[in-house]
Amino acid sequence: MGEDLARRRIDADRAEFMRYGVKCPFDGTLVGPRFVTREHLDVPPDPPYAATVRCPSDKELFEVIFTG
Repeated sequence: MGEDLARRRIDADRAEFMRYGVKCPFDGTLVGPRFVTREHLDVPPDPPYAATVRCPSDKELFEVIFTG
């Protein structure tokens, strides 16, 4: 009954995210900065390190960990 957290966290290039080139892991909708609900500054090394995103199509929440 536990939720698969691997689907809730994805790695993505920050520049690609800014261009709305990152896909929702649940339905493939392209997401970007407009859909951020929270930035996480406590994940090293440089801010913003990660963001919580709500997909506009299926309303699922997931975290995008920036890799570059």
